[in-house]
Amino acid sequence: MKTLKFDKNVYRLIALKKASYKFIDKISVNIRDEVNHHLVDVVFTKDLSDDAKEHLLNELLKEALDQDLRETIKKETEAYRNVILAHAFAKTSLIKNE
Repeated sequence: MKTLKFDKNVYRLIALKKASYKFIDKISVNIRDEVNHHLVDVVFTKDLSDDAKEHLLNELLKEALDQDLRETIKKETEAYRNVILAHAFAKTSLIKNE
């Protein structure tokens, strides 16, 4: 088992869950909450070499960052998405057709 430490000011819990899920066929995880960090205990479910394990952990780190950035973009664009969806499903047009 390997434990990874993620700063709560940088990584959201949902991002860690999504990143972990991507590798569900090779690892299982236990995510623990501390005051300033999330601790992710990684257990390899397949017999892998040490190099392959290290590579997988690096991929998990990159995926966690990617998922957190996706969450940031999702939050920042929520208002725009809501307007677009409202317009798409509205019975009346928000834009005058000429």
